[in-house]
Amino acid sequence: MKKLLGILVLSLCFINTAAANIKKPKIQNIGVVFPIIENKKFPCRVNAIYTPIKPIEEVKAPSGYGLDDRFNYTYDRIEKVSVSCSSGDLKACESIYKTLLSWAESNAAKRTGPSDEDGRHWNDTLTVNLYVAAPMITAYSFVIQRIDIPQEEDKKIKKWLKKIVRRNQHLMYDKTYDYGGARGIPKRAHNHALSSAMSHLSLAILLGDNKTFKKPFKNWIGAVKYQRKDGSLPIETRRGGRAMFYQGRAMTALATIAVMAENQNIDIWNMKFKKIKDYHNIVKFFVDFAENPEIVFKYAKENRHPGPAKDYKNQDLDSSGSVWGWVPAYVSRFPNHENIKRIKSWKKENMNKYQRLMRSALDGVGTSYVDFAASWNVGAEPNCHFVK
Repeated sequence: MKKLLGILVLSLCFINTAAANIKKPKIQNIGVVFPIIENKKFPCRVNAIYTPIKPIEEVKAPSGYGLDDRFNYTYDRIEKVSVSCSSGDLKACESIYKTLLSWAESNAAKRTGPSDEDGRHWNDTLTVNLYVAAPMITAYSFVIQRIDIPQEEDKKIKKWLKKIVRRNQHLMYDKTYDYGGARGIPKRAHNHALSSAMSHLSLAILLGDNKTFKKPFKNWIGAVKYQRKDGSLPIETRRGGRAMFYQGRAMTALATIAVMAENQNIDIWNMKFKKIKDYHNIVKFFVDFAENPEIVFKYAKENRHPGPAKDYKNQDLDSSGSVWGWVPAYVSRFPNHENIKRIKSWKKENMNKYQRLMRSALDGVGTSYVDFAASWNVGAEPNCHFVK
């Protein structure tokens, strides 16, 4: 009984400490969005192309579903050379530096569309946050941990990065949904807002800006606190055949924020709201879904912005590795959690397609054969930079 009471007291102390840390967070390791890789304990795919990436001057995403896919190529290139720089390839670090300097001098990735709630605004801002701002900040963080940059050019690069993050701010504070399955949920919990939060957190760490550093935690809390009791995310699970696709992407964004906070000595993984609402409960819903897909149908049938996946009874989970980007972070920190034990208990011959995908992701941690696509991981490679 005394032992149980002691554990409870320690848990409450941790939760209170974590809450205090989020309320007044302090950057401990300026410039270190993710630490460079010194010991290659986990697979870091180093296949950089050293030619600097030419600037794309303006963002022109569609007003309907989708992003400005020209920047997808940019992202793919910067992520590969970023991992190589992180792993000690100084030629890759030089390539990143030259790329960012040319983009800064060209004032690239300008958003010329409206700053309101229409479709293009949503797609432009997400394009920049996912494909340009966050991954380039991560890449530059690796660069300055490896090589020295001339002071004037460093200032020029950081000024441009700050500009595009601020220009594409989409944190959605002080707004709440008033319709459908997300009624009453703050918009700051939306996956687009989480993408902006990741960019802001990265930028704050790069610049040592404590004022900006505290902003993204409001988004993280919004998503975790306003989950349903069953662990489903109301804003994401209403999206038809991509309900779990977006639940997974939001989980990856939340895990990314938690890892970046952890790199600043702030542990938010176990923060709990209303006794049961924490990150583990969100993971539990995904595991529950994998075992019994029908549990998401009552939410998904709203078919709100499902994109190409309008059949809510057929969840699209294998079209993007970013759905599973949270797995390496979670598994390496909580290998003995009940969620992980359940996945490992599944018998191969009895698994449905969703269980097979989840089990494959789990088995891929610490290997090189699963691509945990990093666009929702700010340009870091989950199997390389997220593992603990």
